[in-house]
Amino acid sequence: MKIINKGVEPNRLGVFRAANPDALWDKDKKDNELIGETFRCCGARYQETQQQLRTDQGNLCAYCEQDLLSGTNGALDDCRIEHFHPKSKREQGEPNWGLDWANLLVVCCGGNQSKVVAPEKRFDTDPENYSCDVLKGDKILDAIIFNPLNLPDANIWKFYRSTGLIDVNETVCEAQGLDVKMARRTIKELNLNSPRIMRARKAVLDNLNNLITEKLRSGQTIELARRSIAASVLRKNKAGDWPSFFSVTRFYLGQQAEGSLVQPL
Repeated sequence: MKIINKGVEPNRLGVFRAANPDALWDKDKKDNELIGETFRCCGARYQETQQQLRTDQGNLCAYCEQDLLSGTNGALDDCRIEHFHPKSKREQGEPNWGLDWANLLVVCCGGNQSKVVAPEKRFDTDPENYSCDVLKGDKILDAIIFNPLNLPDANIWKFYRSTGLIDVNETVCEAQGLDVKMARRTIKELNLNSPRIMRARKAVLDNLNNLITEKLRSGQTIELARRSIAASVLRKNKAGDWPSFFSVTRFYLGQQAEGSLVQPL
């Protein structure tokens, strides 16, 4: 999980909310009565909102930082809109969480969609290995886990190359005034150490290690090797996408990575 700088609210979302302030996000499957137009009634409206979120997040899942894939040849996108505060949990006087732009994120499918693109890497048959919004469900975790909109620019996580495991960098957390226990709860509640995600992180770490090894064999120092790799990979591509598992790369390349991060995170 990294900081997200949210952009301007999509036009269709703003127009719809202004005209239908109490509208639902989508039709309640248990409600067979007519409830008027919902946000999801219009595919263009949803797609515009999802695309703006993908742009704001550099096409990374708001929780695990896996890149968000678009489906091809009938496969489904590994991407969907998530409500940080559950859209169905609205108390009197609270905003309509379903249509609140500040409450929307975009995430991967968390491993529970068998028809998603690249299912051999993105789908898991064991529900205990699901992650991100799947396990979060309708639980109100606003005061229990971190919201990526409220994180600092600093990387508060650390990773282990031997396993791909994510852990809390307590020193950085405390320096940023963040609750270490809340950081650990974030990992637990979102199941960010799902075996599926750990394997993907380990592959990124192994690739970085191989790149460093090659440069060391060519005569470069470890500092120069890390600096050149950071300049090459730790930036947005032409489509505006950050590299998958951004914080993993940032952590592994250390101070040389920090020096290369000239773009807003």
